[in-house]
Amino acid sequence: MTEFNPLQARKIVTDLGRTQLLIDGALKKFSMLTTDVIEAFSEAKLSDAASQPALEELADGFKTFVEGRRNFVNAHKMLIDMKQDSNLRTVEIGCDPGPLCPWIAPESQLQLVA
Repeated sequence: MTEFNPLQARKIVTDLGRTQLLIDGALKKFSMLTTDVIEAFSEAKLSDAASQPALEELADGFKTFVEGRRNFVNAHKMLIDMKQDSNLRTVEIGCDPGPLCPWIAPESQLQLVA
């Protein structure tokens, strides 16, 4: 049986949760970008032939993000399986962040630098 450190496992859960939020946030921003680009093309009265290559590249980029999300979700499932086969099988280390289950490490704040 694999012996995992419970505190390290909790940190991994924190990192998984934050990463999932970032991935989904990036997908949301990407879809907003695509909408803005389409609106800009329309406003500029850009021909379909001229705008098509850029839209295809955006679509490919979005698909790449979605595929990366799938890989992340699959890795998360594998980690859950590993937990089930370890000393932490009956230990609750993953729950929604909140008063009963705070992030294990404080979240750092990013600053925009111009």
